[in-house]
Amino acid sequence: MAVTIAHIALLFFATCGMSATEREEAIVNRYNEASRNRFADYLVEESRYTTDGVQLHRKYYRHLIGIASDIVERKGFAVERGSIGFYFDRISGDRGKLYLGLDIDARTSYDQPFENVAVSLLRSGLREIIQTINSCRSIFDERSVVGMVIGWKWKSDGGYEHVNVWILKEDFVRFEDGMLTFTELVQRSAVTNTAGRIIRLPL
Repeated sequence: MAVTIAHIALLFFATCGMSATEREEAIVNRYNEASRNRFADYLVEESRYTTDGVQLHRKYYRHLIGIASDIVERKGFAVERGSIGFYFDRISGDRGKLYLGLDIDARTSYDQPFENVAVSLLRSGLREIIQTINSCRSIFDERSVVGMVIGWKWKSDGGYEHVNVWILKEDFVRFEDGMLTFTELVQRSAVTNTAGRIIRLPL
């Protein structure tokens, strides 16, 4: 992805001085007719929901479009179409606890071990994605929304690989506030591999 270190630093310092309300307003204000037309297909199709996430999807539609616009246009990540929405943890099977999430396509092929690639992708993009999604505080005030899930996919010799990080809201808030390090955040989160199994990453 064509995002330089200097660009990331400018984006971070430009938003870190904003209040929580201002950050959320900035995301919602990215919604307009043009952004809706451009980014609607980045959102999960309502027919795919098997949980009450569809009600949240409709309630926070403007937020979801704003998330897509911010991450794709402003931060330059390749968000997977049809991936921004509300998910439940299939491992626990608890459909009452939802995670706001999305998938990122690394658009790169790697010949390194799975764990090494996953750590590299998380280190290069996790903070930026959390910063955008955590701006939507109204969503995380919903009792049924317990966290966010961020996924990356990439090509390998065996096809596509995929890693998901399931982060509880109290942890990503503490991470953004500087109370948790990157390593602590990932260690406290559930990380799943292409097969959907929980794994430990070499941090």
